[in-house]
Amino acid sequence: MQSDELISIDQLEDQIIDHPDASTKQDLNESLDETFQKKLNARAEQIRSSSNSNKQHVKDQNKDSNQDANSINYQFLITKSHLDYNHLDYGSLDQELSEWFTSIDLKVIGGLSVLSHVYESEKGDVNTAIERFSQNESVEDVTTTSLKTILYYSFGEYATKKTREDQLQQIEMNNLVLIQKKVYEPLIRILQRFMTSQIEKIENDKQNSCLSSAVESEYFRILTLFYFLINVAILHPDKCYLFKKCLSKSDIMTSILEFIEHWKWYPNNSHRTRYLILIVNKLIFLELGDSDHLKKCDDFLVNLHKVKNKDAKIDSGNVLTCSPLDYFVFREDLLDKYPLYDKTELQPYDFESFKNALEDESSTESVESRSSTIEGKYRYFMAVHGGSNSLSNLIEPPKTNKSHSILGQLPTQTVHIATPVPSPKLMASDYMSGGEKIRKSYQVNQAMPMIYPNDGESALNVPFAMKEADEILKNAVYESYSTKRLWKEREMFMQQERGYVDTYKNKNKHPKDLNEFDYDFVGLKAKFSENLPEIESMERIETLYAKNLCRLHTLVEVLMETIKVNRLDYNFNFAELELNPETSILRNKAARNFHRNEETRKRVEMVLLSQLEINNVKEITLKATTSILIMLLKWFKISHVLKGFYFSSLLFDQQFFTISLDYLSRCFNNPNLQSATTEKRDELTEYEILINQNKLTNPKISIPKFEFFTNCLQLNTENTKYELINKSFISNLPEKLDSNNVNHVYISKFNGNFAFILTNILTITNKILIKNQSQRIFTLNDLKPSELYKMILINYDCEAFNKPILKALKKLIPYQGRKWKSANMDLISQIYLNLKLSMKDNWLSGKDLESDFNNSYDQEIALRGLLQFYNVRNYPDQMESIGYEVNRDLANVPQLSLSDSNEGAIVDNVIL
Repeated sequence: MQSDELISIDQLEDQIIDHPDASTKQDLNESLDETFQKKLNARAEQIRSSSNSNKQHVKDQNKDSNQDANSINYQFLITKSHLDYNHLDYGSLDQELSEWFTSIDLKVIGGLSVLSHVYESEKGDVNTAIERFSQNESVEDVTTTSLKTILYYSFGEYATKKTREDQLQQIEMNNLVLIQKKVYEPLIRILQRFMTSQIEKIENDKQNSCLSSAVESEYFRILTLFYFLINVAILHPDKCYLFKKCLSKSDIMTSILEFIEHWKWYPNNSHRTRYLILIVNKLIFLELGDSDHLKKCDDFLVNLHKVKNKDAKIDSGNVLTCSPLDYFVFREDLLDKYPLYDKTELQPYDFESFKNALEDESSTESVESRSSTIEGKYRYFMAVHGGSNSLSNLIEPPKTNKSHSILGQLPTQTVHIATPVPSPKLMASDYMSGGEKIRKSYQVNQAMPMIYPNDGESALNVPFAMKEADEILKNAVYESYSTKRLWKEREMFMQQERGYVDTYKNKNKHPKDLNEFDYDFVGLKAKFSENLPEIESMERIETLYAKNLCRLHTLVEVLMETIKVNRLDYNFNFAELELNPETSILRNKAARNFHRNEETRKRVEMVLLSQLEINNVKEITLKATTSILIMLLKWFKISHVLKGFYFSSLLFDQQFFTISLDYLSRCFNNPNLQSATTEKRDELTEYEILINQNKLTNPKISIPKFEFFTNCLQLNTENTKYELINKSFISNLPEKLDSNNVNHVYISKFNGNFAFILTNILTITNKILIKNQSQRIFTLNDLKPSELYKMILINYDCEAFNKPILKALKKLIPYQGRKWKSANMDLISQIYLNLKLSMKDNWLSGKDLESDFNNSYDQEIALRGLLQFYNVRNYPDQMESIGYEVNRDLANVPQLSLSDSNEGAIVDNVIL
């Protein structure tokens, strides 16, 4: 019906301005804006009432052809589903401890009943057991009785407990006692010696590398005790400072990473690499800190490097900032438009003075001039790009209007705007005569100088708005410490590139010779004693990177394998049907013939539970993997921005985008995760099944029969109800209507493990998409992740998912076509509404797409060159072990080369 059709803006303009009816003429006595608003409000109320009356008929839209078309889609607009998930770095203590064990592990440690008997036979003398255990030097020498006694004590003396809460409380108390008695010292010593001896043994005899069952059991007991101590120490950092200090001093994390690297080339199941990954994950939180502590380190560095506008950038108000590069581009465009504007201040700086300053290390005048004020930094930065063809210029190129592929090609105006010209004749538009309204877009060459008359007193009469904009942007510049350190490293790279200074010399500088971006941790501890935890974490991550740079590539490769093995090719629907008594086929047969089928039923049940446990173990391992990756990315960036860039480059080289998206696609579009017996399945569309039955909405795999606390307390699990497929559809959940007529649906049942994994994967993806590195954006864009991201964003409103998805889409959208943008304006609006804006948000329409595409490979190579320079200059021994060394034979100029023997090992690490 005509009355039910939407009235567009143009139609309202025609009704009000061109062909007003009688009622409109009467309303025009009031303000035109008020009249226009009245009609919009009336139409909105009509849509709302129409939608409410037809709400119950939405699902019958295909049957009723006369139903209002607007009400069909309006249901999706006013219903918003929320996922009640709050992202935390680690879960509760009982969850973390339960995830350590499998059903076989409880037998490997000797059996829970055996541990309690050993403890009773030793009369609970833990002190004597610790003393005997401390005298051991290797895993083979460990006294089994003493280790089992300590292990039972660490498990919370479960034989005397009746509830999970009592056992958890006792676990915390007992492990704090063990930490106080420094049982971790022999643990660390024995583990390190075991790993070293295994590496030597395997290299000498590759065939006989498997451990005996007795040694493997002792090895796993030690790992288990170590894991329990770490988890309790994370919850009580103040009481475990000496434990943390011992971990850092012994550098057990480096030993474990070296052992994992060796396992990669010489696989051995008895080394239990999965458990080592879980331990590394927890060691990162204990030695370095969690996200809250990382934020404190960030705040400390902000104050240390005197970063301005940090509070304005994170403020939730309307204060906006811009990057130094955005401001420099604005100043260049301003000078192009008004070439005489403030000539004494903004004229391009002579690059020769900077060249002389670089040649003369004792000269500090020019250096101070470019670092003290934003004008000096602007002159230096633009002079470098204008007078140098350095490779590093491609990393952050200033994209001005005159360098834009399209804007720079606009024709110059034949008549200058300042020249008096007659006004065009007034002519009625075709739209005013009842024709179609034509909208035209005019683009002016912004690089054309704007010449105004001179009044003889001032150099030039410039519009006040331009001067005001210059001051506003200058005061809003946010220069992070990461940007400062990146530009400092680029400056040193250019000195080495031009041969002015040999930056490879004097790597171990005296603290007096360090620049403001090289940390003297001893001096920092003395000067900032109140920030001792933050400084110690920064010192620890520096040590960790310095000792493990050569094996980061292998570590990433191993961790990526944990994503690949999660194929989700097991049908959870059939397992659920058989494990539950009311739907089990074998149970029904056993009721008729008990003696013949009961044994078969138990075997089948055990097989099904074992298969479920395998899938659960893969998921738990993937939790630890993604946690390690995201925390290392964040901590490396805290230490130095190029450390974070290097680690993200390793992930990019290992095809993290492809592997992670393939995994997520299987999690959301997989028939193995969907029910085959749903009563309303025929009535549901494919999209409804997709959003209701997937890895996120399906419950977390829970197997009480194999669970650690259940076995400790000997609880009955015979009547366990297994739920593996979600049966409660989002459309059937209770809704809460707010004042804006929006129905809110809250999803409280979901897979918390997968939600954790999904959040980490999305965050890692966004971290790899480094700003101004268009090659990575093109690589991700080729995989077409926008539809998957949009589905998650629309159907599961959760801050943990929304922020990384919107940030990634903000980088992808400029490279989408017009048709895609017009069809996904809701996503674009979400980005503007939920992400922090800046002074120059030109990501949607101001990108130079042609230039980005042409320079994408060059930008990536430039970044790899800078990363290679940074690593070789600061960590030469580590880089030499993977094939890089400084060659000084050519005209006494230091050049970088690959040793022939290790060339194959480094090709995957760095693009030359």
